Amino acid sequence: MRLVDRQAAQGWSALLSQAPENLDRAWIAITTDPRGRDDLARQHRLKFDLRAVKIDGVELEQWQYEVTGGGRIWYAIDEDRRIVWITQAGTGHPRQTDKRRR
Repeated sequence: MRLVDRQAAQGWSALLSQAPENLDRAWIAITTDPRGRDDLARQHRLKFDLRAVKIDGVELEQWQYEVTGGGRIWYAIDEDRRIVWITQAGTGHPRQTDKRRR
């Protein structure tokens, strides 16, 4: 697992401070089965224009894991390089998902 930028790293640190046990469960779920379907309320692919992100010029699936009621991790799955990229992390609910996006 890698962090895509400094903002993602800061969000990860904030989650670690606020909810270390939940973050540990999230890390296990994401690294074990990034496309997990066991708990769709917590782990699912993002929709609309958030469903994919480009990293190093490659379009990758983008998923979300709900760490706490508001805390989220967004991540992209790079199967070819066997990397899960953390694209966004934070303790507050991401505003990008508040409106239906097309």
